[in-house]
Amino acid sequence: MAHPVAITLIIIVILIAILVLTGYISDPIIDIPSLALLGFLTYRVINVIIKTRGRNLYTYEGKIGKAVDDIKAGNIGYVLVEGEYWQALALEDIKKNEEIVVIKREGLKLIVKRRASRIETDRV
Repeated sequence: MAHPVAITLIIIVILIAILVLTGYISDPIIDIPSLALLGFLTYRVINVIIKTRGRNLYTYEGKIGKAVDDIKAGNIGYVLVEGEYWQALALEDIKKNEEIVVIKREGLKLIVKRRASRIETDRV
């Protein structure tokens, strides 16, 4: 696929050609900044579309977060994952500010467990 900058430049050139042919370009002091703004907005829209294509933004499995409060095993508490507060069902005891891993999402609740520390993973 073409780079977003190339696509944007092509769109701007076509737009300028249409404006010149139809006689709408009359005052360059107004038209040039307007085209620059239009080009920038076009670039940003195309860039976002290309970067987010094929990405499932609602998948939370495996993401790392932090516990907002103490959560006992089998109870519900709050966690912070990617800047969002979620209700979470803990599979094991989790202390406040401890890192968690999301196992799965069920509706508006996350199933979480404590993240294994490096020391624990080195022993295994």
